[in-house]
Amino acid sequence: MASSAAGVLTRIESLLLGFCRVCAWIGVAILIACALLTVADVVLRRMSGAAIPGMVDMTQLMVMTGVFLCVPYVFEQRANVEVELLYDRLPAGVQRGLSRMWSLVAILFLAAIAWYVGIAASQVLEYGDRSPTVAIPMIWYWAPILFGTVVSAVVCVVQLARSLAGAR
Repeated sequence: MASSAAGVLTRIESLLLGFCRVCAWIGVAILIACALLTVADVVLRRMSGAAIPGMVDMTQLMVMTGVFLCVPYVFEQRANVEVELLYDRLPAGVQRGLSRMWSLVAILFLAAIAWYVGIAASQVLEYGDRSPTVAIPMIWYWAPILFGTVVSAVVCVVQLARSLAGAR
């Protein structure tokens, strides 16, 4: 029974890793496109004095989307900041306890962020808010934050479940 549960958990982790990787690659592609668009805008300004309309709106949207598509992968890889100098010197049991505690803290923190972002997103959706220069619906600014936060929380839940199951 325990090996069956571990197999299911391993399969979930594998699917989640693949999903996070795809999201991160899309996020990186969006950030590269944002950089190229910015370069094009600068070149256009220098050559003709004209600018690409709505660059600030588009750049903000692209950066937010790109970053929040990458955040779940960072959590999945456990690549967020930790003080290894001290952590690596602690006994294995203490490391496991701290790892579980941080997973739980991250879950609670991400759930709180998701809750408040969800409230803000529903408000801009209800009010029909749009960006100032090119009228991009503001929900498109909030959606990537909500998506990345929820997926990151799911990653932390799976990591905590794995830790409690005794693996890793």
